Amino acid sequence: MSQGTACQCPEREKPVKERAWVVWMRRCNYSAFNGYHYTPSDYSAVKCRACGANWRTNAQFVDDLKDGELR
Repeated sequence: MSQGTACQCPEREKPVKERAWVVWMRRCNYSAFNGYHYTPSDYSAVKCRACGANWRTNAQFVDDLKDGELR
């Protein structure tokens, strides 16, 4: 299950470790519901550096992605 619009560009077809995807919030969130404080979560926020898509997911492939920034 994911939240947001996941990447739909050709990066999806590459092996996970070769994708231009980075994790910018790993298994946490900072929402208004918790006063913008760090809260552990099953979900991680992912960004595709090729197409700019941002989404949250609890998929296992997140463990194989590098940490990055939301630029």
